[in-house]
Amino acid sequence: MPYLHLNLAKKYSTQAKRELATRLCRLYSEVMQTQSWRPNVGIAELGEDNLFHLGPDGLESITMVMVEIRRGRSLDQRLELGRRLVDICSEVLQVPKSTVLVEFTVHTGDEILRDGNWAADWTPAEAS
Repeated sequence: MPYLHLNLAKKYSTQAKRELATRLCRLYSEVMQTQSWRPNVGIAELGEDNLFHLGPDGLESITMVMVEIRRGRSLDQRLELGRRLVDICSEVLQVPKSTVLVEFTVHTGDEILRDGNWAADWTPAEAS
């Protein structure tokens, strides 16, 4: 934890996926004020015609970003992170921003096991 899971509607080069993962890890640690080694990124390429949303003009392919985080961050931090996730995904994956959807799931520290121990809720002291 944190875990950023991306479901993609097509396949991308290894270089694009590695650039995306690197940028998302850096973004997460900056905005959410934590160590850069904490974020984990998973990318699932579902392929064409496997990930949809019903848009104003009918069925459209989307990029789904699910963000699992520890409790303690403000709404403003999550909003900034979400907006910037959309920007980076749109840029790297070359998809319209309107088709990048972000969902947050907030967990308490006692729902996350790391190195055999419960993780604590996030606090600002983690940023240092």
